[in-house]
Amino acid sequence: MKQRSVGQSSWSVDEDAVKREGRWSLLLRPISFLFMLALFALYFIEPLGSEWLHVSLPWKLRLLGGFLSLGGTLMLVLTHRALSIHWSTTLQFKEGHSLITTGPYGLIRHPMYTSLYIIFIGLAIVSSFWPLWILILLMTIFFFRIASIEEDMMIDKFGDEYVSYIKRSGRFLPRLRRRNY
Repeated sequence: MKQRSVGQSSWSVDEDAVKREGRWSLLLRPISFLFMLALFALYFIEPLGSEWLHVSLPWKLRLLGGFLSLGGTLMLVLTHRALSIHWSTTLQFKEGHSLITTGPYGLIRHPMYTSLYIIFIGLAIVSSFWPLWILILLMTIFFFRIASIEEDMMIDKFGDEYVSYIKRSGRFLPRLRRRNY
């Protein structure tokens, strides 16, 4: 990991992660975060003339959105528990890294992305705030791209074990299994 400094501030940069993910991918994270903060501020501040940003949804559908967000949050907690010390904000392997196939990883290869997706879909429904769907679209593009890079890394590291795991698990949703009668 290399240290970079600007003025009196410094931060750590994993140069290998920059190579794997690309500078745009790493830059997209803070930009997406700022976009998300701006959307939430816009939602809560409700400036004059912003009524058009909201759609009318039945309360039962909004309640369902709340349950979706809670379910996604629970899944995120379970995912973090399963990952334990292997969790990282960038694509990297830690010393002694092993293939996790328990907990949510027993059914889905990228449950963290799935749980974030579920949380934000729930929030978009609860809030009836259509601009959140733009964020969800951006998340979809990012998650598909980064999941492909992660899977290539996992195949390089774990080989046939990971290929076998791919065959029995879904990328973002559980794999539908065929029953042989």
